Amino acid sequence: MSRLRALAPLGALLLALLLAACGGDGAPAAAPASLAASTASRAPERVTFMAGFTPQANLPFVGVYVAVAKGYFAEQGLEVEVRHSSGQDEHLKLLLAQGIDFTTGTAAQVLRRRADVVPVVAVALFGQRGDQGYVARADSGIKGPADFRGRSVGFKAGVVPAELKAMLASAGLAESDVKLQAVGFDPRVFIEKQVDVYPVFLNNEPDTIRRVGVPITVIDPADFGVLTLGLTFLAHEDTVKQRPQTVERFLRASLRGVQYASEHVDEAVQITLQYAKGADAEHQKFLLETEIAGAKRAGGVGRSDAAQWQSLEQLLRKFGVLEAGKSVAGAYDGSFVDRLYDAQGKLK
Repeated sequence: MSRLRALAPLGALLLALLLAACGGDGAPAAAPASLAASTASRAPERVTFMAGFTPQANLPFVGVYVAVAKGYFAEQGLEVEVRHSSGQDEHLKLLLAQGIDFTTGTAAQVLRRRADVVPVVAVALFGQRGDQGYVARADSGIKGPADFRGRSVGFKAGVVPAELKAMLASAGLAESDVKLQAVGFDPRVFIEKQVDVYPVFLNNEPDTIRRVGVPITVIDPADFGVLTLGLTFLAHEDTVKQRPQTVERFLRASLRGVQYASEHVDEAVQITLQYAKGADAEHQKFLLETEIAGAKRAGGVGRSDAAQWQSLEQLLRKFGVLEAGKSVAGAYDGSFVDRLYDAQGKLK
């Protein structure tokens, strides 16, 4: 049997998994009566949300999926069209052209865009820690960045990320102390032992790799003092300034969707599968549960503070991702989400 034919079943499984992925009764409280009354008396406002990737159980995606299914947007007087980016930053291009109203992106992407004077604003932060990490074979002896010395370490998209540089620095290593290796998004390069340390999305490839029978050690940069941030909801600066009520209503409904999904994971996965046709339900559940765990914070999901953003900005500047002198002012506005929670961290 040829090597390619032997790998065919593995490739099919990997392809299926990768395409899927990157109160008393548990129901959130209903919208305040005054707001419900004011929105019920007028025609719904049409809003377009474009997820920044293919359909899958990323938490901000699921929040929207569930809010549509449960009627939370309708209660807020919104008629939300859900779309998904086809790649090549389509979602960001459409947001800038105001062809869509809301999308997703990582906190680091927001800072880079603002440094380039692109008018995007993060209005909610879901990933309280970054979503990218690394894996090594369980029998390799690699437990953390100190063990990277002399090993081949992969990186994606042609650029050594700030997180990897910071991890190496935390262990007293320079880039020259490891064998940096550009890799793609197909984990077979790791499964076939072509690289020792493989970059992953923590909510995705670890499950994929384990499910084809490879025991691994997962290395999360946050566990080694490298604190980054994950996915956000993005809006155009003009939307934030000119349509603040729309932003607040979108966030209120979406965060109710997130709360419901957190309390009804299996149901939320089934709702997700209505968008992610043919996706593996167990993999989607792994993805969602990982995202829920990474979004938890005191005061409520979706919130952030200046210290978090400043820490990320400093990291990106230190390792050359953000140029000196370029301002990132206005990159995030947490006031909308802050107003949605009470003093106990519950949605109003």
